[in-house]
Amino acid sequence: MSVCVFLILEVSLLCDNKNVCYALTASSFVIAALFSGKPFNGAHFMMLVMFGGFAIISLILYEKMMKYKKLLNMTRDDSKELEKMLEEKNKRLMSEQDQQVHLATLAERNRIAREIHDNVGHLLSRGILLLGAIATVNKDEKLKPQLDMLAGTLDESMEKMRSSVHDLHDDSIDLKKNLEDIISELKNYEVTTDLDLDEEFDIKIKLSLIGILKEAVTNIIKHSNGDSVSIILQRNYSFCSLSVTDNGNVPDDEKDRILAGNIDGIGLQNILNRARSLGGDAYFYTDEGFTVFARLPLEH
Repeated sequence: MSVCVFLILEVSLLCDNKNVCYALTASSFVIAALFSGKPFNGAHFMMLVMFGGFAIISLILYEKMMKYKKLLNMTRDDSKELEKMLEEKNKRLMSEQDQQVHLATLAERNRIAREIHDNVGHLLSRGILLLGAIATVNKDEKLKPQLDMLAGTLDESMEKMRSSVHDLHDDSIDLKKNLEDIISELKNYEVTTDLDLDEEFDIKIKLSLIGILKEAVTNIIKHSNGDSVSIILQRNYSFCSLSVTDNGNVPDDEKDRILAGNIDGIGLQNILNRARSLGGDAYFYTDEGFTVFARLPLEH
């Protein structure tokens, strides 16, 4: 019987449910009282006291065990949360480092392009001019083929140099950073953005998108009485589109003018010209606030 009672006490310590633990502990004491035997004497009383003490100790141990278990679970949860925060922070730091390296690379490309243009370009230009002067005063027909060949080589070198400079300069234009810098001017507005920048754009598209967004943002800052702006840049296989919408109120006379196609504002006219110069178009809507929508083809 004593073995059974101790077994019940041990099992009670393993239970996670507090009520079940108390019930098992009480049952062990009841079993000890029922099977203590008759007649009831001092030995039986001491045995009940002993089992009662074990029951109380069991309950105390259970309470402490549950307390430490709760602390252990809290520590484990805090550890997981801290680990997750550290992972996110490391990812953010790595992303910032990658962005800094990218910007430094673009700045270096721009510097190299300037150096080539200012130094090598000027030297080649001077060489071409000197060779042209020499060819003009040359009277020796035997030297003419060699001079013509040298002139062709210098011209070809100049073209390749210009092409390389243009490529370096085009790559140095960071579309994402330029767009973010323009959007940051909308400090007094709640801005939502959806920018599809996963793939690289042609230099002409980059410059047009930057110019159109700049004009649209300037127009909002000067004329809009709204408090929120939505900017969406989408790209598919054949064209890209830029939409800039604010929730300001547009006067009825201006709505009628825009609906009739009378675009007299310099900023809006610049947006229209930029889009059309690449074979695209721009549209202006006044249904809910004011929207600038430009559509640019990706292949010219």
